[in-house]
Amino acid sequence: MASSMLCRDKKSTAAHLKADLNRADNSSGVRQLQDLLDSVLNPEKPAGDTEAIDWCKYLLAGGQGFEEFCETVRSYDNATLCGLVWTANFVAYRCRTCGISPCMSLCAECFNNGDHTGHDFNMFRSQAGGACDCGDGNVMRESGFCRQHQLKTGENVPSIPQDLLLMSEFVLPRFIICIIQYLRDGYTEPDSSTERDLQKVLQLLVPQISFLEELTKMGGAMRTVLTKVLINQQTFTDLSMGQEENMYAKKNYDKYLSALRSSGLVSAEEKTEAIELAAAGTGAGLLLGSTAAANPDESAKEEEPDEGRNVGKRKRVKLSSSTKDPSIMDTLKHKCLLEELLFWTIKYEFPQKMVTFLLNMLPDQNYKIAFTKTFVQHYAFIMKTLMKSHESDTMSNRIVHISVQLFSNEELARHMTEECQLLNIMVTVLLYMMESCLIRSELQDEENSCHVVVNCGEALLKNNTYWPLVSDFINILSHQSVAKRFLEDHSLLMLWMSFVSFFQGMNLNKKELNEHVEFESQTYYAAFAAELEACAQPMWGLITHCKVKETQEYTKMVVRYCLEALQLWFGAIGFVDEPTPNHVTFHLPLHRYYAMFLSKAVKCQGLDLDSLLPDQEMLMKIMVHPLQIQASLSEIHSNMWVRNGLQIKGQAMTYVQSHFCNSMIDPDIFLLQVCASRLDPDYFISSVFERFKVVDLLTMASQHQNAVLDSEQERPMLEGALTFLVILSSLRLNTGMTDDEILRAEMVSQLCMNDRTHSSLQDLISFAGFLLA
Repeated sequence: MASSMLCRDKKSTAAHLKADLNRADNSSGVRQLQDLLDSVLNPEKPAGDTEAIDWCKYLLAGGQGFEEFCETVRSYDNATLCGLVWTANFVAYRCRTCGISPCMSLCAECFNNGDHTGHDFNMFRSQAGGACDCGDGNVMRESGFCRQHQLKTGENVPSIPQDLLLMSEFVLPRFIICIIQYLRDGYTEPDSSTERDLQKVLQLLVPQISFLEELTKMGGAMRTVLTKVLINQQTFTDLSMGQEENMYAKKNYDKYLSALRSSGLVSAEEKTEAIELAAAGTGAGLLLGSTAAANPDESAKEEEPDEGRNVGKRKRVKLSSSTKDPSIMDTLKHKCLLEELLFWTIKYEFPQKMVTFLLNMLPDQNYKIAFTKTFVQHYAFIMKTLMKSHESDTMSNRIVHISVQLFSNEELARHMTEECQLLNIMVTVLLYMMESCLIRSELQDEENSCHVVVNCGEALLKNNTYWPLVSDFINILSHQSVAKRFLEDHSLLMLWMSFVSFFQGMNLNKKELNEHVEFESQTYYAAFAAELEACAQPMWGLITHCKVKETQEYTKMVVRYCLEALQLWFGAIGFVDEPTPNHVTFHLPLHRYYAMFLSKAVKCQGLDLDSLLPDQEMLMKIMVHPLQIQASLSEIHSNMWVRNGLQIKGQAMTYVQSHFCNSMIDPDIFLLQVCASRLDPDYFISSVFERFKVVDLLTMASQHQNAVLDSEQERPMLEGALTFLVILSSLRLNTGMTDDEILRAEMVSQLCMNDRTHSSLQDLISFAGFLLA
């Protein structure tokens, strides 16, 4: 039957089949069409064969010419969103006046057809790609919609004829499963001796994916059909395994199952162990940057073989009992074509054509919800694939290209948080990601420290591989409803403090006392970038929602968990009362979280400072490491660290540099101001002079002897100590200045260096939590 139809004219065959399908008893037409599709869409044929696409075009058109069919379908387009998708280097617009989400963007046509007179907008060149948000009231205000999307409500579009897309409903499931069969066939086990070039497989599939992309451009009517096909569970059940007698399909299905087995975050044994620990309530403590196991003897046994070098492997950091969704770790299970299609998109490292097709479907709201759920379901698998990728930069851009379209919508982000445990998944995935590069901290007690920190020399940090996942987290925290849910969840706050503690004390510097360092490490670039992006920016996002009296409880809770995390950290590094001489780390994110939430609590929420402070002993401990940084800055500028090379000066400069100072030195100075105001003045002043090593200079005797400083270092160190005291008593950034005064000072500082446009000023200043009016 199929062979005879293949010999006939495609257009007349399609018309005949459509007529048969329109009959009351269409079983004969269905059987004929399925036989034809078995032959036309046979995945054993070469993927580059375009004859199959020609047949599909004629079949979809059902006797019409394909171009005529496309025009007819477009006339029934009821979509209210633009949704134009673009890739890197596309010129787009962003209007801050109209935008609800900071990620909102418009294509040139929608921007020019809207009224943005007098608005705060800018034109930009897209870095990772994007999509036009015109018509989406969740991302931008309706007043900013262009004329076309303001008027298009869908009410004036006539109802679509019942038989127009009849053939599409039969053909498209088979066409999509055929693409999936090719993707399955192209997959090889990681340890397989025969490696296939994934790019070659994808190149052969370009015509098929381009055809799907072409279909999405027909408008809302065709996207509705595609959505039904992609999310229908029965369709997936019927087509996924193929016919029993088809050995080729069976072999590919086995490949698919094999690929799924490796999709979980952990092995079955590790998962069982984690759940048992969670049930016992021991997981949470392990997460707070400590390598101590529930059983100390077991911990010792684990560490012996590699003398602690293996500390921080996945077995070290267990999921806490607070993780509500253990399936984060599970092997993936698919129920529809969309889920498997996204799975292979991830496995093939987000090919641009496939990404564009998936994004072109987003104007369909049913698809958008289903796709976002699927994306969240695969989030851990995305992280796992990203870490293994040799093209992590490209893959990162493609991930953000998708995720920014999903998570910029507050309603959708809130829905995913409530229904799919989005916040738990994101925090847990970030924890798992960082576990792969943890090492024992050498800060304070090198021999007995049980604190672990990220290794800044690892590719994960050097290449900023984590940034797309952190970017997603920052994006969803920009939504007030999601941020409040995060702040209300105590277990999530504990998990997040665990994550932040991995950066506490990283990239430790040890002063070279004898010879010049042979090799100057450049890991400090990765360290400063990691603290700013992974710790500070989420902090500023949370603080944005803690500036009114109604949110006092959230602030109190963050302060409480900061103090608990700091207490655990001091215990883990074996700290008593004195820092290790000649050691300094510029990275204290736990201190800075505590400082900034403390500042906002007093300044914006009317809370009493003393009610948020720990006891005197704890306050003395908190003071030590920020003070050590201030003293080390003077030492570096006094050439006492010259044997460590230029990189140590680079760290000192970066610490106070304008892009970092709001998140580093400013919180440190505020914390020291708090300590100075609440500790015994004599103790504080003597601690400052001791740390700056200038106590011996404070004498009225004609001669003095300093056992630590050379004579040429004495004066600059004394100047450094006195300058620090002046800064401490005069800087009002977090102790009285209003936001308007700070904003004015920031603007003056930026404009002193160079003339800048309004948009440029906005970009330079907004990271600190301020927005230009």
